[in-house]
Amino acid sequence: MPKFNVILLLIDGARVDRISKFPIFQKIQENGTFFSHMITHSPYTLVSMNSIFTGMYGSKNGINAYYQMFQDPKPGCMTLAEYLSENGWYTCGDAMRLSLVSHKGFKKITSQEHIDDPDFVKIHSEILDQIKKDKTPDQPFFAYLHYPKIHHSIKENVFDKCDDFSEEYFSNRDQNLKNYDKYLEEASNYLEKIYQKILNDDLYSNSIIIVMADHGMGVGEKIGERAYGVFTYDYSIRTFAYFIQPKIFPKGKEITELTETIDIMPTILNTLEIPEKTSSLKIQGKNLLEYINNSNISTKSNSDQNELSGRFAFSETGGVEGPWPSPNEPNVKCIRNFKWKLIHNLTPGNWELYDLEKDPNENENLVDSFPDIVKKLKLKMGDIEKSCDES
Repeated sequence: MPKFNVILLLIDGARVDRISKFPIFQKIQENGTFFSHMITHSPYTLVSMNSIFTGMYGSKNGINAYYQMFQDPKPGCMTLAEYLSENGWYTCGDAMRLSLVSHKGFKKITSQEHIDDPDFVKIHSEILDQIKKDKTPDQPFFAYLHYPKIHHSIKENVFDKCDDFSEEYFSNRDQNLKNYDKYLEEASNYLEKIYQKILNDDLYSNSIIIVMADHGMGVGEKIGERAYGVFTYDYSIRTFAYFIQPKIFPKGKEITELTETIDIMPTILNTLEIPEKTSSLKIQGKNLLEYINNSNISTKSNSDQNELSGRFAFSETGGVEGPWPSPNEPNVKCIRNFKWKLIHNLTPGNWELYDLEKDPNENENLVDSFPDIVKKLKLKMGDIEKSCDES
């Protein structure tokens, strides 16, 4: 297998249900494989990025709440950058904030957090140019480029102006969505230009290009959550990823099966034929190539409403913006397959059950109507949490 470069373009807070409005996302899909039902482990950047870069849930890698900011994953937990660096890749990144990702394995990592209104097209283009100068001529590289302006706009125009119960904000959801689309349009302009830069630099044929979001973003759907980080409803935990490499990932293909952001790292490692270290904590994500190469894989539930089948995704939150008192560990957790979602809000002790096929906006809590489903999903959640304690 050729030693492909790996370019990860992270569009912070991009909603999967809004990206089709912008031509660049359609263009990227035409050139790669689109995973349209990807579930993030956590709806805020710190925990989400560390789970992406370790292939593990936060309760396993040790980064599962804002109180772990500035910390590395627990000993024995290898990051994607470490794997690539140890196998000869030049590794660099531009993070939203230096406190939000582990620096382990990165030769160089920067952030624009202290710069007022940075031009990310210019900055990230310069990083790609600098890589050519810093690496050896035949050395492959890994570039992690984080676009955070949607997040910045939400902070400035929502978090700094409205509280979690602002009547004005929650009663103007249509306007909130229009405002969000403006932020996403700016992100799409960035993506179009940086993607063209990659093409102009002749990196398309020898690189694996990944375009994804770390989490989604609310616009006032649920009172108590202005945007993200509080709950685990689908507007913030359902996300997406595009994989582009014409020799490996079929062009124009959409994978609608349920996948998770913890699948990103093992997919990259498997594509590059880098074996997982047996001495490290075991990666929990799956190789997404299996969904492309094996038509028999299905993560969707049986049509029988009482049947629990397919793959289950696990998400949790409990950060600074979470229900108070903000915990040292997650206090909202959920488990879901394609049909059913069970949410446990530990702070008030509430349980919620949703039929996602009939009620995708999660409006009707069925927790009292399907006790057998609730019981089985609680056991599934317990099994996943138990697996996080295993080496």
